[in-house]
Amino acid sequence: MSPTQPKRRKYLRNGDRWVTTEEVVFCRLWFEFLIFSPSYELARKHRAGTLTDADRARLPADFTDVLAVYDDLGDIQRIEFDDWWQDRGIQLFGYQGETPRIGPIDVLVRENPAKLETLIVRADEYIKGRWHRQGEQPAAILAIPLGLSKAQISLQLDHLLSLYDDDLKEIKSEPPKYGLHGRKRDTKSLLRYMKCLLVKAQFPELRLYQIGAIAELSSTYSSRFEEEEDIEDRHALKILTSRAISRGLMIAENAARGIFPSYTRNEHTVAPNWEEMCRVIDSRGDWLDGLEEDNFNHESMPQ
Repeated sequence: MSPTQPKRRKYLRNGDRWVTTEEVVFCRLWFEFLIFSPSYELARKHRAGTLTDADRARLPADFTDVLAVYDDLGDIQRIEFDDWWQDRGIQLFGYQGETPRIGPIDVLVRENPAKLETLIVRADEYIKGRWHRQGEQPAAILAIPLGLSKAQISLQLDHLLSLYDDDLKEIKSEPPKYGLHGRKRDTKSLLRYMKCLLVKAQFPELRLYQIGAIAELSSTYSSRFEEEEDIEDRHALKILTSRAISRGLMIAENAARGIFPSYTRNEHTVAPNWEEMCRVIDSRGDWLDGLEEDNFNHESMPQ
C-alpha cells in the first residue's frame, strides 16, 4: 500500500468535457512547445502550400503522423491559448462525462435505520446513475459519522485514502484523444528547457555556457557568472545547457507527434533551423503584442 497522500484535484469543465487544472497547465506547455518544433512548422507550411524545395528535403519519414497531429491541434501561431483551448483543446484533451464528485448514497439514523434492501437499491441507483455518468471512476464507498467535526472527518479521510494504491487514484475514464505522457511531470524543468531553446533561437552565436547563464538554467552555476567566471563552472554549465537544448528539442518534436512531455529519442526528428525558429518566435511575439495593444486601445476608448 502506498502511504502517499492523495492530491486535491480541481476541475475545469466545458460542455460535456472536463479536465483537471493540473492537466491544463501541461496542455498549455504542450501548446507552447509546438512553436519550437521544426516538424510542426513543416506541417504548417505543407498545409499552407508554402513548402520550399529545401523544406521538402527536410520532411521526416513519419511526416504523415505529424500532419495528423497538426490537423487536430491546428496552427498555433495566430491564436491565443485560451481561444485555442475553447476551440480545440478541451475536445481533444478532455474527459467525457460528468466531473467526478463526492455524493451521498443514503443516511443511517437510529430512529429509522435503513434496511438492507433499501441500501442495495440506493447503491444500485448510484452505480447505474452518477457513477456511470462520471466515467465509472474508482470510488470508495464509506460510512461517515455525521457527528464528527470537519477536521476529524478530513483527518480520517486523508489517512484512509492514503492506504489505497496510487493506481486507484488515477482518473480512469474513456481516454481523450490526446493524453499526457507518464506520471512524473516537472513544470520547472520544462520551462527551463523552453527558455534555453528561446535564447538559442534568438542568439545562436552565443556559446552554450552563455545561453545557460542567460536562461538561468542552473541556480548554482548561472549566478556565479555575475561575479567571476570559472573555467570549471563554465564547463559544467556548458554540459547542462547542451543537455537542456537537446531535451527541449526532443520534447518539442515528440509534442508534434502527439506525445508530451517526453524527451525519449525519436529517430525521425528534424534538425532545427535556428534562424527560421527565431522568425517564427518573433512573428508570434509581434502578433501577441499587437493583440495586447488593440485590447488596450479598445479598453481605453470612452464608452
